[in-house]
Amino acid sequence: MKIMMSAGEASGDMHAAAVAAEIKREYPDTDIFGMGGDNMRNAGVRIIYDIGNLGIIGVVEVIRHLSLFFKLRTFLRHAMMEEKPDVVVCVDYPGFNMKIAHVAKELGIPVVYYIAPTIWAWHKGRAKNIVRDVEHVASIFPFEAEAYREAGARVTFVGHPLADTVKASMSYEEAMIFFGGDRVKKRILLMPGSRKNEVEKLLPAMLKTADILTEKCECQFFLPRAGTISSEFIQG
Repeated sequence: MKIMMSAGEASGDMHAAAVAAEIKREYPDTDIFGMGGDNMRNAGVRIIYDIGNLGIIGVVEVIRHLSLFFKLRTFLRHAMMEEKPDVVVCVDYPGFNMKIAHVAKELGIPVVYYIAPTIWAWHKGRAKNIVRDVEHVASIFPFEAEAYREAGARVTFVGHPLADTVKASMSYEEAMIFFGGDRVKKRILLMPGSRKNEVEKLLPAMLKTADILTEKCECQFFLPRAGTISSEFIQG
């Protein structure tokens, strides 16, 4: 079997990698390829487009990079035509993946959407496109599954991936030692995002705020780094 996967950001890369790893465990000979990052690559996915090149947020940024998205969609369409996957698995990233699902539908390739657009919260109009282009929705919330069923989609509730992936690997004492935690200080987590645009825009303001807070109270700050952001980029 040959599977194409499409993930466009760090979280999607992580969740797609977990799916790919499980498929590889059950069916080692499966050929999985597509758009993703290091997590998917490490799970045995043949990456044909690295999402490290995608770091676009906001309407203005999207408009400025429309040519990139058109070229990427064309590139992935050609990949589908040449590779002839048995199924395309779209993971999150709805603005782009909805278009990829439509391309696959036009080529006669069934689509499974994992972490589908949140029609229950907003973009209810996307439901009709999902019904039109997606063979099956793998839903992560029970109420979401019901919303998609009501819209006419084929749905299976699979549970939220974080329930399987987020598990404490250290005790509180071990974590404090490993991360250099100071019991006296308030510990604050800074989370500027997984896209370069986000980090460029948000991290400077966060660091300025951290400086202000440090003057007012005993604080210690921690900054997790997404796999799509290099250490050099953070330090620069």
